[in-house]
Amino acid sequence: MSHKRASIRRTAIFGMITAAAMTALAPAAVAAPERAGTGTSRLYAPNALVLTVAKGEKAKTATPLRAVTLTCAPTPGGTHPAPEEACGELRAANGDFSALRGEAERACAKIYDPLVVTAEGVWEGKRVAYERMFGNSCVLQNEGGSVFSF
Repeated sequence: MSHKRASIRRTAIFGMITAAAMTALAPAAVAAPERAGTGTSRLYAPNALVLTVAKGEKAKTATPLRAVTLTCAPTPGGTHPAPEEACGELRAANGDFSALRGEAERACAKIYDPLVVTAEGVWEGKRVAYERMFGNSCVLQNEGGSVFSF
């Protein structure tokens, strides 16, 4: 009988500790920002991208040269060599890969050596599937920005 009482007492104490911990955490959940129009709260929208550069005109038939991962929330990261800069450019373009622009316009040789870039994954909670072909690596650097500079 005393063993049963000790077990009940431990269960009651554990329940009170759990309730106290949940009460202490509740204000943090209330303080989380609300997603526009959804009524749900999140700390950040999910994003994770795989970026590739391949030799050829179409991703389906091109020979992959390089690939990196890029995440921008909660902090920039992944295997991309400059995640802060790439995330900044993507945020400035509102996640529109076709709106990316390089900073410096330089003259490029008119040698046709096509490269195709792809971006697949999730950006700000939305599915992304982007593909674009560039005439050569110089044009890619001029127009692709730091997002595809790896």
